[in-house]
Amino acid sequence: MPNLKLQFAGLVLFLSPAVLFFSVSAHAISKCQDADGKWHYGDNAASICGDARITIIDDRGRKIDEIPPPMTVEEFNALEAEEKRKAAEERENAKRELEKRRILAIYPREESIIRARDERLKGMDNNIRVQEALLDDMRLDMKVLESKKVPEDPKARAKRESQINSQQESIDAYYQAITRLRREREQTSEKYERILSEFRELTAE
Repeated sequence: MPNLKLQFAGLVLFLSPAVLFFSVSAHAISKCQDADGKWHYGDNAASICGDARITIIDDRGRKIDEIPPPMTVEEFNALEAEEKRKAAEERENAKRELEKRRILAIYPREESIIRARDERLKGMDNNIRVQEALLDDMRLDMKVLESKKVPEDPKARAKRESQINSQQESIDAYYQAITRLRREREQTSEKYERILSEFRELTAE
């Protein structure tokens, strides 16, 4: 014959947590403090206190849970801005990591980076020297043109001024082009220095 007392005791132990849960839930009370410092209790506490923090307590006054007040517009905007910043930072980190892996795939050794850098800079330096030589020739032509006697004929004088203006425009354009080439040369040098530094970091890991 089954032991009814043991079965009843097991049933009580099984039901006790559920009974306790429903007991606590049934006696849960909301409380909050309004702007004047006055405490309010009950189901309508949230509506009375507005945006205040809501505390859930049991019938013995023990804290069960807490509902924070809604975020202000400023807090929401700050949180959104922080999330965007973190997302952008994660994308940038992922991009940098991919770039590092790409470097290892392209350059097997440090010497290959140095050789590629030197060849690239050498080609750029040669191009700059050629452009500078052309610019020097154009400036010399300008001096020759300016040294000529000014024609007395209005049409000839206007033609000469037009030639001088055109030559000056060409000189300015070449000078700007050489300036861009020098800037690109500097950026290329910095790029290879960064690649070299990242390669050393990766191979040291």
